[in-house]
Amino acid sequence: MNKTQKEIGLAVVGCGPIGRVRAELARDYPGVGWLGVCDIREDLAKGLAADTGADFHTTDSAELLSRPEINAVIVATQESAHFQPVMQAVEQGHNLFIEKPLAVDARESAEAVAAIEAAGVDAVMGYTQRFRRRFLTVKERLKQAQIGDVTAVSARALLNRQIAEMCLARANRHDTTTPVVISGTHVLDMCLWLLEGRSPVSVYAQSTDRIFGAAGSKDSTFAIVTFDDGTMLSLNHSWAAPTVWPGGVYGMQIGIVGDRGVIDIEDMHRDLVLASEVPQGAGYKKDAPEAPVRHVDFLNSIPFGEYAVGQFWGPLREETNAWFQRLHTGLDTPHTSAREGHENLLLCMAIDIAAARGERLDLPLALEQYARTN
Repeated sequence: MNKTQKEIGLAVVGCGPIGRVRAELARDYPGVGWLGVCDIREDLAKGLAADTGADFHTTDSAELLSRPEINAVIVATQESAHFQPVMQAVEQGHNLFIEKPLAVDARESAEAVAAIEAAGVDAVMGYTQRFRRRFLTVKERLKQAQIGDVTAVSARALLNRQIAEMCLARANRHDTTTPVVISGTHVLDMCLWLLEGRSPVSVYAQSTDRIFGAAGSKDSTFAIVTFDDGTMLSLNHSWAAPTVWPGGVYGMQIGIVGDRGVIDIEDMHRDLVLASEVPQGAGYKKDAPEAPVRHVDFLNSIPFGEYAVGQFWGPLREETNAWFQRLHTGLDTPHTSAREGHENLLLCMAIDIAAARGERLDLPLALEQYARTN
């Protein structure tokens, strides 16, 4: 082994679909020398351990993260359960990969990022869109100033409502389980990454709640964010498309206007369409018995990837393997940092607060203000 390479002792906390994929990728990465998995459901932990040949499995994250073999941790629990394993990993000095968000409470998110930075651990967030070729290409063209200085960005994202139903069903709090905080954060992270170097100074927003209002959440939120150099971002996000919508998960359209040109990104997945008499299921959970049948599918509309020819392919694979390379060889990667993930969460929450109040908010808010929606 090269002296610059460090063998990875990996813990995966959370053995659901995303944790499973990342653990499978770890099994195949030569720099991972030890693998342990954990889930509060023993059947999931035991099953994933068997399928990946993991060295250890448990239902207790503290037990796993205190193992001497561990030096890196993937936190892939459900959204409201990230904080505890993150803090346990930081206490042990482990490097971290955390599925978004860092926490669903702004104060916990601030506490986590402060602990991460104080401990000096390398912590990144799961924003898989950054590892898609089209967005990497756009990022490079902006770095080269090929459209001059950016003055405005217009972004639209649309999700099948099955995602909202799934997230609300497992959430402890529905007031923070909103389209912007849970899923709009992906398009927001992309826009902030493309607008790197600018800071938001105000936000105005409005929401609708005809479908998910009874559950304490929102359907769609439209926002206008102004940055410190006068650049504007129009962000429109909905997770209320019907379950028969052919897009499995995430579709985006982003227009970037510069003083010398324009970049237009069409990412609605309508370039590969399947229409068939054979039922296609619906959305993210294609085999769910309660899902209405559909006969049209936008293929590749689950943007993190999917299984084909016996392996998982797509940006989630590239994102995960790039993180392993980051740990193993010191590779510089475009991952979202924990600090950026925290700032994404605060802006998402500020958008929801602005929509609830019906007024423009000056940013940043005091941390305690993020606990209130009106």
